[in-house]
Amino acid sequence: MVDWKLDSEEAESFKTWILGPIFQMASLMLHEKRAHLSNLNIIGELCAQFRKGILALIREHGPEATVKTVEAYHALHPEAAGKAWHPETFETIGNPEWQQLYVNAEHDGTVGVLTIGRESYNHDVNAELNRAIGWLQSEGIERVIVTGDFHLSTQLIGADTSDFFQALENADIGFKVAHDWSLTARRLHDEFKTSVGLINGKRCLGGMLELMMHCHYLVALDDADLGMPEVTLPVVPGMEGCHWPFRKAAPKHRIELLNLLLSGRSIKAKETVGWLADFTGPMHDALAMSWKIATGGDHGLQKRIVKEGALKDIPDDISALPEAGDPGAEAARLAILNNIQSSCGTTLSEALAVQANHSAGFMNSKECLKGAIGAAYTKTMNV
Repeated sequence: MVDWKLDSEEAESFKTWILGPIFQMASLMLHEKRAHLSNLNIIGELCAQFRKGILALIREHGPEATVKTVEAYHALHPEAAGKAWHPETFETIGNPEWQQLYVNAEHDGTVGVLTIGRESYNHDVNAELNRAIGWLQSEGIERVIVTGDFHLSTQLIGADTSDFFQALENADIGFKVAHDWSLTARRLHDEFKTSVGLINGKRCLGGMLELMMHCHYLVALDDADLGMPEVTLPVVPGMEGCHWPFRKAAPKHRIELLNLLLSGRSIKAKETVGWLADFTGPMHDALAMSWKIATGGDHGLQKRIVKEGALKDIPDDISALPEAGDPGAEAARLAILNNIQSSCGTTLSEALAVQANHSAGFMNSKECLKGAIGAAYTKTMNV
């Protein structure tokens, strides 16, 4: 069905028919303790291809609304009321296990480990990461390793672009997304004595790479693909990718960062050592180096300091880049370049708001609306 609209009553009935049986089935799986909550949650995303995990959706609804949805479904389909239905399983939504479906935190008394169990960054991951950081701090942990979870997120592919849908029509929402997610990323740099971003999978792109580069040290597998594909969507990076890595890199390496941002192409991690990654190697070596850094061992790496003042001599010559390929990418390339110049040309404290404004502004542009995110929004939401 194309461009088929529902009135409010029809929409609510449709929602009940879809969510009612799913919520009821979830109650059975919870009652029978089929798996850890994080695994149950991610099954819906990886197998059924839901936009977010069922338990995350139930958490968002809250226990009362979830039960009411199933009861409304029973009114439409009375036979279902006689099937397995365990509303009591939702009474524990406020418990810690329910609050960390995507981000796990643990520590050995000295070093904490934050593992992200979702391939793309969204509001749920952001909220859980903040809670996890807060818990480690309450435990007195000053050293942390941030990584994918080795099981469910063998690649970190960037931000969940569906979280940008509302920002396409409201710049204030776009600003809040870029601003708040950047604040979370900065906590990895500002609130730990030592933080290590460990890229342990096939690739780390976009917003996930921006998150990882906020750690004091970035360690990756040799052949992991690192990239900033925003220009191809097109959007403007909103988690400080347009200034943070420039503040850590030596001036001679800024041209590599410029090409990474404006080309949209990925590059092997081993080719970025010294200007993006601090160390790369096979899995065993990457793990050993991450642990050595986190524990304060003799790792031999020079910590690259984030420069707080305005930067000079940021390259702006893009003549050597290949053709953008389409008007949207060309517009994004210029917008990203403008963001780089503006956010690098001010202080670190001011740059967060500057880059968030640039990111939000471009999401309202006709080029973004005509691109991949705008097309997905139109297809799924604007009918």
